[in-house]
Amino acid sequence: MFNSLSEMRNKQRNRDMKMRGSVQKNLLMVMMVLTVAAAARGEGGFVIWGDNYYTTWGHPALVINETSELQLTLDHKSGSGFESYKIYGSGSFNMRIKSPKTKSTKVTTSFYLRSKSSRNDELCFQIFGNGPAYLLNTNIFVYGEGDKDQRFRLWFDPTKDYHSYRFLWNPYQVVFYVDDTPIRVYRKNPDIYYPSVQTMFMHGSVENGTMVDIKDMSYTAKFQASKIDGCATEFMSIEKCFGLEFWWNRKENWELSSKQRKLYMNARKIYLDYDYCSDKKRYPKDPQECRSYN
Repeated sequence: MFNSLSEMRNKQRNRDMKMRGSVQKNLLMVMMVLTVAAAARGEGGFVIWGDNYYTTWGHPALVINETSELQLTLDHKSGSGFESYKIYGSGSFNMRIKSPKTKSTKVTTSFYLRSKSSRNDELCFQIFGNGPAYLLNTNIFVYGEGDKDQRFRLWFDPTKDYHSYRFLWNPYQVVFYVDDTPIRVYRKNPDIYYPSVQTMFMHGSVENGTMVDIKDMSYTAKFQASKIDGCATEFMSIEKCFGLEFWWNRKENWELSSKQRKLYMNARKIYLDYDYCSDKKRYPKDPQECRSYN
C-alpha cells in the first residue's frame, strides 16, 4: 500500500513538474513574441529607420538592422544624407554616431536640425578628422545668419564606438550634449533672435568639401537613431510645441542644473578649440549673443 501511495505521489509530482515546465516554456515564448513585437515598433530605445527617415541625396542609405543601424557612404562620386519625415517645434533629439576613420578635415559626418526657409534656423554637429585627433564643430544659424562656430577636441575616438550627440531645444535654451555632457548653450535673450519661430527637420549626412581622391577608399558613417522625444507639428504651427506637457519644456530644463553647469564649464575649459566669440579678427566687436554663453 505504501509503495502504491509513493508511486502515485511520484507520478503526481512528475505531472506537476511537466505542467510547470510547459507553463514556463509558454511564458518564455510569449515574452519572446512581445520582445520581437516591441522591437518591430521601435520600443527598444531606437526608432525604425524606414518609418521615420528617408534618403534625401547621394548614395542610398544601407539599413543594417531596422531598429539599430543605418550606414551612409562617401566615395569619389558622392556623399549621402537623410531627413526625418516629420517636422518638429521643440524636443530632445539624440543621434548615436560612429564616424568614419579619416585624417582628412574634409570628410564630415553631420547631425543637425534645420528649417526650410530662405532664412533658415539650424543647429549642427559636425565631426571631422584632424591628423591623429578628431574635432567636433558646432554651429548655429539664426534667421539665415551662421558662422557661429564653436569647435571642440573630442576626448574619445569617435570612429571606435558609438557616441551620443543630442540637442535639447525648448523655448528657453538650446543645449548641445555629447554623451550627456553639455558643451554649448544658446539662451533666449530679448536682444537677440532665438530659434523659436521656425519648425525644423532632423538630418544626417556624410560629405566632403571637395570630392574624395579616386584612390581613397570609400568612407562609411554609421548612425543609430534613439527614440525621438520631439513635438511633431505642422510647418507653421510651432506654438503648440511650447507647452509644459512636454518634459523638455518644464522649468528644470530652462537652464543647466548645478551638476550640468560644472560639466559644461569643465568641458569648455579643457576641450574648447575655437570660439567665434573670441575671434577678434572676424568679430572686432563681440557678437551680441555671446554674452548668453557664460
